Amino acid sequence: MGELRVEAPGLRVARVTLAVGPERGGTSKVWAGLTPAEARALAWQLLDQAGRAEHALSEPW
Repeated sequence: MGELRVEAPGLRVARVTLAVGPERGGTSKVWAGLTPAEARALAWQLLDQAGRAEHALSEPW
């Protein structure tokens, strides 16, 4: 994860970056640039799924 900032006259952009991978060779060529709101929504969705997975482990298979 990281941060991408672009600033030019009349333009300010800030994104949360997320590397997807790694690929062969250990580096990733694919990444996602999320707005802060998108990153927060993804974080909440991941936390929700993690909670569901934990709950599923506590139930009999």
